[in-house]
Parts: sequence; structure tokens; C-alpha cells
Amino acid sequence: MEQNDDDINNKLKSSFNISGETYDEQLLKRSKNVYFDVEAWYEIIQSETFHTEFIPVSPAIAQAFVNFYQTRYMSRKSLNFNDIKLIQSIQNQLKLKINNDTFIRLSARSPKDGKPLDLQKIRQYYNEKFNELQIKYPDECLTIKGKANIQIIAYYYAQFHSMKITDEIQALNLILTSERVYYDLLEILDCEQVKDTNMKIYDWNNHIIIRRWNNLLDPSMEFRCFVYQSNLTAISQYNFFCKYYHLQNNEIIQQIKLTIKKYWQEKIHPLLNQYPEKYSNYVIDIGLINQYDCIVIEMNPFELTTNPSLFNWTTDNNQLKGQGNDLEIRVRSDYYPHIEDYIEYILEVNQCNEENKALSDHPGNKPYYTFLEQMETQLSS
Repeated sequence: MEQNDDDINNKLKSSFNISGETYDEQLLKRSKNVYFDVEAWYEIIQSETFHTEFIPVSPAIAQAFVNFYQTRYMSRKSLNFNDIKLIQSIQNQLKLKINNDTFIRLSARSPKDGKPLDLQKIRQYYNEKFNELQIKYPDECLTIKGKANIQIIAYYYAQFHSMKITDEIQALNLILTSERVYYDLLEILDCEQVKDTNMKIYDWNNHIIIRRWNNLLDPSMEFRCFVYQSNLTAISQYNFFCKYYHLQNNEIIQQIKLTIKKYWQEKIHPLLNQYPEKYSNYVIDIGLINQYDCIVIEMNPFELTTNPSLFNWTTDNNQLKGQGNDLEIRVRSDYYPHIEDYIEYILEVNQCNEENKALSDHPGNKPYYTFLEQMETQLSS
């Protein structure tokens, strides 16, 4: 008896053990996001972004990454000898590709929640930036919220710079310890199974993305830009938690707005406008370096799944869809609500306030290769 699409769908929903609504949303999200994986847009606008290289991630390698994460962090004995060999093969491929300061990510997202190989790095960056800001803005430290704002700027600066890697070991440690990467790969593996049925789904296309690092880019100068029906409608400071002091000058803000608008009109729009079926609506992150030179950081779908930074998908719907005022730019001009509580939590989780603590002694913080060696020994016994 031939199965129809409903039969197949129900069978897959059952096998994934998730609700029908969640499962359908999952497939829909993947379908909407496929044009915003790096490999989809890089070929179109590569002249306007960082030099990038790609290492294909097959379903087998994705499963190996998933099995590693489940075995190490979820007490599931999923990892096997073949998984270990596949991870080692990726390590060898990364070694051949990484020869400069590099930013590592996968097609859909970066492992910003992954653990740096050097666990002291983020604390070191944090302390250096915090001390610099204390000296530059001494009055801020006289209030609880002012000090918290300096701390949060220092933390996000530290997080940003801890993503710079110089070798394959650092790269894989970020990838294999990232919960974000783990769940993304689970989702794509589900879609890979669906592809083998009669249901229509986009082909597998996932890579490890190796992007050249630019030391001139500062996280405070990254802006999220909204394009609807091929019109630039809104610009927001990307990191909406921080009140950046150099962005409190209206003349500077208007100059940034005009710079991004001119750059988008002259450089980006002509390239993406050739593909209206894919890129009429999108969110594009643009960084400013050397004050007013622009570079594309990444692209995202014009969807609720994309964080709108200082805008709101509901209350700012008219502006984001070009039905409100002319192009609007927003930066944070006040402290993030309850910033003192938020930064206390962030610093505690990332242990940025602690001194001389042997972070590497915790089993969950050991380098990925140490865990692989232990697993190889166990599997051999």
C-alpha cells in the first residue's frame, strides 16, 4: 500500500517524538532560513564581506558532532569509534585551512556559547576592557547602573574577542562544546531524514565556515539593518544590552545612518536585487571599521526568529515594513532595564569576577581532545 504525505509526516513526527506543531514549525524554519546560510549569500556579496572558506559537513559528520555532545554533556553513550575518526578527520581539514586569525562558525549560526580552549581568555579580555573603561569614564563607576553598564560593555567585548582562533584545536573546541551548534545540527539531521521521503524539503547543505578575522572591527560598531521589499527601512545598534558612550552624539549617529544607507544603496542592493525571489526581505548585519568603512558580517531572514535588536517585530511592524517614517536608526540611550542583575548573572556564569580559579580542573571544561582520548580508551577496553 502506497503511503501518502500525511502518513509519512505522522510517522516522522512519531519517530522524532515531538508535537505536530513543533515539527511543522521546525521544517518551515529550515525552509525559510536556507537562503541565509553563509554559503547561499557569500557567492553573491563576497566582495563586501570577509574572505571565507568552507569545509563540508556531511550528515555522518553532523551525527558524530551530535553524538559527541550527547555523550559528554547529556550522559548518553552515543559516541563510537567511527564518530571519533570523523571528528579527527575534520580536525585535519581545519589544520590545512586555518593559517591566519580566524572566526569559525557553521552555516546557520556561530558557536558563541562554546568554550574557548583557553578558559582564562575571556576573563583576561574582560578585565583589560573593564579597567580601560573605568579610567575613561570614572563617573560611571559612582553609580550601580553606570558600573554595570561598563561591565556589560567589557563582557561583550571579551566574548567577541574570545571567538578569534588561530588553530584547528581552538576551532573544534568551540564547535563541539556549543549548545547552539548541537541543536542546529539536530534540526538539520531531522530535515535530512525528511528529505528521504516524498515530502519536499531543501537539500542538505551545511559547512564549517572559516572566515578571516579583522582586528579593526569592534562589536560596538555592528549594526542590524532591516530590508523589506528591497527597501532599507531600519537600522539598530546590534548589541542592544549596552549603552555605548561614543554613540550618544546625534551627529555621529546621523553620520552612521547616512554611511550605512549609502553603502547599502551603492554596494549591497545592486548585488542582492538580482535575486528578488530570495532577497527582497532580509536582515543584514553591517560593521563599520576605520570609522566609516562598511563590511557585511552576516545575513538573516526577515522573520520573528531573527532578533530585532532595539526594534520590536510587533510594535514596530510599520517601521520595519517601510510604512512608517523614513529610514530610522536606533541606539541605546539609557541603561538596559535591571542591568545590574543581568550583568551579575552573566559574570557569575562566565566566572569573570573570580581570581585564580582552576577552571580547567572541572571535567566539563577539559579540551575536547582529552575527552576523545578517554572515550577511545573506554571503547577499546
